Amino acid sequence: MDEPVVISSLVVETVPAYTDAVAAELPGIEGVEVHGIDGHKIVVTIEAKTVDESHSIANGLQQLTGVLNVNLIYLNFEDDRTIYPDGV
Repeated sequence: MDEPVVISSLVVETVPAYTDAVAAELPGIEGVEVHGIDGHKIVVTIEAKTVDESHSIANGLQQLTGVLNVNLIYLNFEDDRTIYPDGV
């Protein structure tokens, strides 16, 4: 992947019995990194080229077996040229 310009932090809430399985599956998704687990919640970041790509990855997380909800905590998109084509 080219240098990521969009970085987001999310909390993935899971059915408690699926937390470990979801946490093991997440690193296999391009751009996703697991930073910690607290009970049935998994803290992740997504690094992507654009906001749209980040959104698509986050939507895909919602489709994983055992995932109840995906909550966006932080999004930095100031370098996304699809939003700021002049780099402003």
